[in-house]
Order: sequence, then C-alpha cells, then structure tokens
Amino acid sequence: MEEASARSFGELRRRQAGAFSRAQAIAHGITDKVLLGRRRGRQVQRVHTGVYVDFTGPLPWETRMWAAWLSCGPSAALTGTTALRRYGVAVDSGDGRIHIALPHPRRVRQKAGIVVTRHRRLSSLLQPSREPPIVRLEVALLVVAGATADVSGRAAVLFDACRERRTTPARLLAELESLPELPGRRILRRILSEAAEGVQSFLEQAYLRRVERAHGLPRARRQVRAADAGAVVYRDSEYSPYGVIVELDGQAGHADAASRWRDMTRDNAAAASGKLTLRFGYRLVTDPCGTAAQVVAALHYRGWPGHPHPCSAACPLS
Repeated sequence: MEEASARSFGELRRRQAGAFSRAQAIAHGITDKVLLGRRRGRQVQRVHTGVYVDFTGPLPWETRMWAAWLSCGPSAALTGTTALRRYGVAVDSGDGRIHIALPHPRRVRQKAGIVVTRHRRLSSLLQPSREPPIVRLEVALLVVAGATADVSGRAAVLFDACRERRTTPARLLAELESLPELPGRRILRRILSEAAEGVQSFLEQAYLRRVERAHGLPRARRQVRAADAGAVVYRDSEYSPYGVIVELDGQAGHADAASRWRDMTRDNAAAASGKLTLRFGYRLVTDPCGTAAQVVAALHYRGWPGHPHPCSAACPLS
C-alpha cells in the first residue's frame, strides 16, 4: 500500500513539474515531520507557504507555474501571458511573473512572483479539461491586449493571433462580450472590427485608417487569396475593379533575401495578369497624404471615377 502511494505521489509530482502542495503530500502519507526532514536534507525546497518542489536549485518556468497555481488553490486558473505561454503563443511582455485568475469573492495574500486578478463568473471563462485550469485562449489574448499600455501594442497582440490562425476576429469579438469589466473594450472592439475586414498588422491598420478612410478612397479587399505558380499568396489590399494592388512591407517581415524574392515573384505575377502593384513601408505612417496621392493617381489611371477628399486643412489632396 505504501509503495502504491509512493508511486502515485511520484506520478503527481511528475505531472506538476516537481511541484506539490502540503495537502497533496499529506494525502499520500507524507507528514509535516517528514517534509521538514526532507527540507533539512535538501531533498525539497519551499516555494510558497504550503507549496514545495522535489529538487533544489533554480526553478524552471513550468515548475514556477505549477507552484503558483497550487499556492492559490484549486479554484484558481492561469490567465494573461502565463496562459498564452501555456497555449504556445509567444508574447514579449518582459514580465516573468505568473498570472493567476481567482473567482471574484476570493482574496489571497500577495505572493512573490505572482500576479493575481479576480473575475466574476470565472468558471464560465475556462477551457474544459485542462490541467491546471486555464482561461480560454481568446480570454487570455483579450486580457493581455487590455493590459497593454499603448494602442499599437494592443493591436499587435490581436492581429498577430489572427494572422497566425490561432483564433479569429469573430471568436474574439464574441468573447469580448463575456468580459464586461475589461479595460479598453471600445478600442479592442474597433481593432477586432478592422481585423474582421482583413487587417493583420499595425501597418495595414495605419493604411486603412490614415490613407484609405481618411482620404475617401474606395474600399479595398484585404488578404486577397491568389495562386502564383501553384503556390497560394495573399495580397494585402486589392482594388479589384481597377487592378490596383497595395502591398505593405513591415521591416521585420521583409528583411531577408527569401522574403524579398517572394515579394518580387508575387509582384511580377500580378503584373503579368495586368495588375499594378504599389508597395509602401512605415513611411506611410508619417506621410499618409503622400501615400494617398500615389494610390489615387494609380486608381485614376486605371479608371476610378471618384475623387478623394482632404483629411485636414493642410492636406494637399482636394
């Protein structure tokens, strides 16, 4: 019986990356006296009150995550950047702390290395059958975006997740309704509405808002799927009736030779089908009017009968 209990306790610790609680130890026949002896013998170390790990030395992230959850109790759940990391979503937050969600009425003492937030109806936000409990991916993304200080950072969190096919704007918009207390909901809703139109980056968002909408250009189709020599490519913006394509190049995505060659091949394929490609970089953020003037010239050349409007009194377009 003792051997079976020891095996069971060993399996539990393996599942929990070496972490275990005092309650779990006692349930497997490990008394406080035995725990104290193992601590003195440097077989275990205490991480939080009532939470231990079965080795000494630095704690890997997975162990710290389990220890934090155990210290907050079974009604707790992983949230924020911790949940995103558990889902395999990379977020460069610079915050190594473990983020834990608790049901709203619960209170716990502040613990080193743990950020605690409280949610009403937390149980309704959880992903089923996950150990330890974790909020749904969409909830974690919205929580992280809502806590990001600048608007471009919020947009990046949501655009990246949609571009990488982790989720969809529709699912995020639906989940936003389950988080009525989330800060910045109006801004997040606007970002997600643009993502639903096909916007996938800050640069594409700037083009949509500061060039196309601000100057009264016709509405482009976004992320247009096309075939190029048997490969599928996606065009950032296409004014289909006029055969004008706008590609937006972020520095990170187009710094290597392979990316530049891919872009050239895509542009050449468009040209071979009679389409005109305009390509813009981050300069459009500081010169949206100049960008708009070039797009307008291309659209007029291709038969657009409309007229742009100035975005301000100083705008050269009229």
